[in-house]
Amino acid sequence: MKPVLPLLICLLPAGSVLGQHKTTVTSARSEWALITKTPAVAPVIAWKVPEAAQTTVGQPAYTVKACIQSADSVLSYQVILNGQPVGGLQRGYKRVVCGQEITTAVQLKAGQNEIQVKATNAAGTTTSESRFITYQLQKSPTIAQQKRVALVLANKDYKTHPLKNALNDGRLMRDQLENLGFSVTYKENLALQDLENTIDTFVSTLSGNHIGLVYYAGHGLMVNGDNYLQPIDASPAKESDVKYKCYPMSRLIAGMEDANQAGANLIFWDACRNNPYRSWLRGPGDQLYAAMRPPVGTFIIYATEPNKPAYDGDEQNGLFTSELVKHINQPNVDIRDLPDLIERGLEERGFNQRPYIEGTLRGKFYFKRQEDVTGANEQGNKGER
Repeated sequence: MKPVLPLLICLLPAGSVLGQHKTTVTSARSEWALITKTPAVAPVIAWKVPEAAQTTVGQPAYTVKACIQSADSVLSYQVILNGQPVGGLQRGYKRVVCGQEITTAVQLKAGQNEIQVKATNAAGTTTSESRFITYQLQKSPTIAQQKRVALVLANKDYKTHPLKNALNDGRLMRDQLENLGFSVTYKENLALQDLENTIDTFVSTLSGNHIGLVYYAGHGLMVNGDNYLQPIDASPAKESDVKYKCYPMSRLIAGMEDANQAGANLIFWDACRNNPYRSWLRGPGDQLYAAMRPPVGTFIIYATEPNKPAYDGDEQNGLFTSELVKHINQPNVDIRDLPDLIERGLEERGFNQRPYIEGTLRGKFYFKRQEDVTGANEQGNKGER
């Protein structure tokens, strides 16, 4: 007689789908359960900056921010500006509440700009809604709108080595700057204490001004890497006396920069025509000037190059100032073009003296603009009878 084998029967609930799904899990103590995997979805992109569909700004530099939401890892993203990718494919992001935050700096063109973000994960690529940013160029203020202040210093009556044309140069610059819309403080033949007080008072008026200008005509010295304005009562016997008896240009630059950080600081240096203390020089290679390396926003024009003196000339005004006043009165002459124009003018008169510049401005600067001239003429014509 054959042995009887036990028969194990598993009763399934009604409607069971056993055998119809590949992904199943069984347990000795539970019913059959079905586990399914969530389908992959492409990224979702939400704008943070700019939030609005249309935005207008006044500067070309702009930073966009967006959140990328994705269940799977974001493989790459890219910012598109006016149909062109900004940089290459990016992979870095910051995790925030909304998902993965991306930040990209862009440079806008004048007018309307279209910006999009593309993000890719394993399921595909998503392109965001467009954002339109209009970069509106700001019109430069006219002469009447700009607040311009100037300090004109002229020293002639030195105890030793008096100068011929310094006062003529200072008075000429005073008159020209007033005609160009500057509020001018004019001082001449200052001793050290008066020079310090005058400069300190002028610097204190620069706060909030668009343009601050200092013009100096007189003797200048260079000692230990700094340029000095020489007051009329200073006759230093040796180099070590200079820092106590003269006024350092570095102090002037620092004071103007601290008071007028958002504006333009201009210095015209018609000085150091001849070093009256040449016995101090150790050799032919010693400099009359040192590089000042002024901060951005400060622009210096010297009458001559390093190691070379500036000359008075045989006329009523010095060579540098006589050419300078011609060109600052011409419309649409950028200040950066002045040294070349002055040099050419001197060459045509038979002189070889090349001006020298240091520093940079944040934009263009014109003493006189063509629209200001045109506007003044139109106002004049309206008053005619």
